[in-house]
Amino acid sequence: MPSENHEIDFVILWVNPRDEKWLREKAKYEGKAEWDAVQDANRIARYRDWENLRYWFRGVERFAPWVRKIYFVTWNSVPEWLNVHHPKLQVVLNRDMLPDGCDPVFSPNPLETNLHRIPGLAEHFVYFNDDMFIVSPVEPADFYLNGLPREMAVSYALTNTLDNDSFPHMLLTMTGIINGCFDKRAVQRKNLRKWLTPVYGKQLLNTLRTWKQSAFSGLLIPHLPSPMKKSTYEEVWRRLPQIMMETAAHKFRTPMDVTQYLFRYWAICKGEFAPVNAFRSGKECFLNDRQLEAVCEIIQSKKYKMICLNDSKDIVDFESCKRRINQAFEAILPDQSAFEL
Repeated sequence: MPSENHEIDFVILWVNPRDEKWLREKAKYEGKAEWDAVQDANRIARYRDWENLRYWFRGVERFAPWVRKIYFVTWNSVPEWLNVHHPKLQVVLNRDMLPDGCDPVFSPNPLETNLHRIPGLAEHFVYFNDDMFIVSPVEPADFYLNGLPREMAVSYALTNTLDNDSFPHMLLTMTGIINGCFDKRAVQRKNLRKWLTPVYGKQLLNTLRTWKQSAFSGLLIPHLPSPMKKSTYEEVWRRLPQIMMETAAHKFRTPMDVTQYLFRYWAICKGEFAPVNAFRSGKECFLNDRQLEAVCEIIQSKKYKMICLNDSKDIVDFESCKRRINQAFEAILPDQSAFEL
């Protein structure tokens, strides 16, 4: 695998769901939210603590020792066990990376779309949700090739299940933005070999099914760590300042928000990416009682380099599920890292 010589940072967002100041502040603004708090976007499953963040740091230390810096973005507090003096760790407060007048926010979207404002952030950085873990060795070339983010240029027919989940609406919003900025046919003709490559496996069929459509109906993005370029963020903000500021000002998630996916769409449409089949090295898992043991086996087998563990309202016994998942992590990452006190 070719090497990548440029510096690469990791960025991870985290909130302490038991932080009393955060809870009071959230309650103060919740009554004014534009999007009803009972909707999926603000469910408790989005905030409850699986108490496995230490395994994220252990995985980075063991399997990605080449990372230059880790930027840990938080509302106000850090885990009591976190060694904030580690030379590779930089704690960033939400308010220090949001545009003036936008703080506080209780949604990841304003933060995800302002990562380029983190002081000192490298041009190349990988963004992680706190449910995305490295579970076997990764190399810089797993994320970038010749300085380009490794992505999947796959178009597909976007659908909405109407189950009160705001996220499909956001995807549709971002697809509309992309269609307003790019001509689908010109994009695909210009980088034909990046769109019609067998690297994507069966996902290529989705592109072929939608090939004759004059506009994008959807763009596939694996729910796995996101390789980014700061310059892409800066370009999108220059081109779409009003759209970006609208999301930055939202206290809670709304259907009209944009997310960090917009920057990935942008890079793909400009051809500034290197094709990869992310599903060969990463696995998105949906947590529930029925699939619990299968997910634990995926973790312990280290078959994949990276995994995403999606929380779910379908979990009946959360404490038991949390205990079993963390046992699986402990089996492969039993040693305390230098990021822990």
